[in-house]
Amino acid sequence: MLRPMKGLGKLLLDSAKLCLPAVAMIAAGSADADYIEPTIDSIYVTDNLPVSRGDLLRGTGLREGIPQFQVTRRGVLDAVLDNLTSRGYLEADVNVIWPSWTDELGVAEIHVAPGRRSHYSGFVVSGNTVFEAAEIARMLGLSPGDLLTPAALADMESQLLDAYRQRGYVGAIIRVVVAPPDTAGLPDTLSEIDRAVECEVTEGQQVHLGAIRVEGLDTVRKKVVIREIPLARGDSLDMRILRESISDVYGLGLFQTVRIRYEGLEEGSDTVDVVVSVTERDYRTVDLGGGYLSPSAITGSAYWNHPNLFGNNQRLNIGGRITRYLSSGGGDEVVPQVSYEEPYFISTRWTARVTADYLYKELPGISERSYGIETTFSRRFGRSLEWEVGYRVERSRYAEEAEESDWATSAIVSTSLVHDTRNSPFSPSRGHRLSGGVDAAGLLVGGRQYYRLTAEVRVFKAVKRDFILAWRLGAGRVEPYGGDEIVEPDDRFFLGGGTTVRGYGFNDLGPEDEQGNSLGGRVMLLGNIETRLRVIGSLGFVLFADTGGLWDSLSDVSLDNMGFGTGLGLRYETPFGPLRIDYGFAPTWREGFRRGRVYVALGHAF
Repeated sequence: MLRPMKGLGKLLLDSAKLCLPAVAMIAAGSADADYIEPTIDSIYVTDNLPVSRGDLLRGTGLREGIPQFQVTRRGVLDAVLDNLTSRGYLEADVNVIWPSWTDELGVAEIHVAPGRRSHYSGFVVSGNTVFEAAEIARMLGLSPGDLLTPAALADMESQLLDAYRQRGYVGAIIRVVVAPPDTAGLPDTLSEIDRAVECEVTEGQQVHLGAIRVEGLDTVRKKVVIREIPLARGDSLDMRILRESISDVYGLGLFQTVRIRYEGLEEGSDTVDVVVSVTERDYRTVDLGGGYLSPSAITGSAYWNHPNLFGNNQRLNIGGRITRYLSSGGGDEVVPQVSYEEPYFISTRWTARVTADYLYKELPGISERSYGIETTFSRRFGRSLEWEVGYRVERSRYAEEAEESDWATSAIVSTSLVHDTRNSPFSPSRGHRLSGGVDAAGLLVGGRQYYRLTAEVRVFKAVKRDFILAWRLGAGRVEPYGGDEIVEPDDRFFLGGGTTVRGYGFNDLGPEDEQGNSLGGRVMLLGNIETRLRVIGSLGFVLFADTGGLWDSLSDVSLDNMGFGTGLGLRYETPFGPLRIDYGFAPTWREGFRRGRVYVALGHAF
């Protein structure tokens, strides 16, 4: 018992010795009111740096006057090394000399030997049998002279791992490194060097898919989940497809949780069963919405949704929306509708949808009524491309200041194509959305005859992590044919307001009647550009510029009668998209500066 007690006593004594300096310092600080906290008074950095001083110190937190307790030598060293290696200086040597708390002047010294900047010159691979060396080189997408950085090497490893896992080699190990530099015969003053990339591959065994089982179902049929997994027994166990399938099953709107586990994978089996565990949710919903379109219009909507009729994911949607115009003269637009959707129509990859709707529009200068039924078929090709075709029959009538029509029946054949690579539908930071559509009225059943063409491009690019550049270009044209001269108001284009050209009232741009009421246009051009900057947390800041115009014919198109709006806004990210507050004003070529407008909505303008 004596020996352990002696050991404990020695430990307490040593601890006391370590604490004494700190206790003494605290006591001295309490006794001496003139105690000054040590700071970094000066920063010395090696001359002849390959980067600017600011770029070298970026992310270190080091600055003159900062207390020494707020930064560390190790943190500064790691940040400086990262700033150099990310610019291709892979052999950079950095030494940081840190001041002592007792120094009269706190000087932090940073000595840098950057070495040579590394560029890609060739590729060497070993251990590969599934992919040829040339195939792997194409996957990496490197060109001679490309800069080599740790991030680039990590990206190469990730790309190759994904390629192997798509073939079922889920245990593959990839190691990508830069070959040692060959400096023989090179002058010491050379600042750039070409280097090869070495790739070591350990493939392991190929794994195939066995059975797919689903657990946790109550009201949903098993095939609803199974058909979202585009793999069959005997296929390679593609982890990327399975990850995407989890997202697709969530997207059905039927489940609260979706989990996948692999039976036999840890045991090293070459055939693995996939078990999908789900928890159903209360999927019948009532969706209520509302919006402030501009100071001159508000909107509201209500829909009842049942996404699992007959336990097979057939969808029923009943509801409608109403828009109330608040400007002089007022007005209403009401659109009730019922739609039924059948996914995997007759056991194919096509989705069929039938929609019945009614339109009531009563605005200053325009009165319109219509009711119709539409059938559409859509299919996705890959994860980015969707094609839709439709056929609609409707009866309508309308009245304007200069003319009035009786009830007439029309048939419209339509088709559209969308290519969408955005990383998020609510708040994208990269990718694009390209869309185009064609409507042709007057076919088969007859009635009014016109064609309608639309096209739109949306592009999102992350200039930096928290700085997004977004722009949109849109165009459209609608024209009658076959002797018809009329295009109904609901088939024309309208611009102005919080989602098109900010700085104007809702649908205020374009041709007007004698009382100044908007009539819409047959030709439309639209352009928007935004810079979106995240300031702190979920709060962001936006600068924008919008322009657009409407005309009755191509010969009328002119910059002189286009609208232009600019302004700024705030964004606050929510789980349902950003809450948007924009202030826009319209310094147009025709009218000079006009009074600005405030727009409040959920979601970006585009």
